[in-house]
Amino acid sequence: MACGHCVMAVKKAIENLEGVRSAEVDLGKKEAVVEYDGEKTDLDKIRASVREAGYKA
Repeated sequence: MACGHCVMAVKKAIENLEGVRSAEVDLGKKEAVVEYDGEKTDLDKIRASVREAGYKA
């Protein structure tokens, strides 16, 4: 991630997953904090959504 657009793209990719309650993406730390329902999604699906958006998870 290199800019605010990247942050929004990653955030949107994560938030579009079923079961995700919230996602906060930090450009400086290059990390995301995600609150999700473990019965509806999991970390592998979240990582895959970030990769599909074109970013390294």
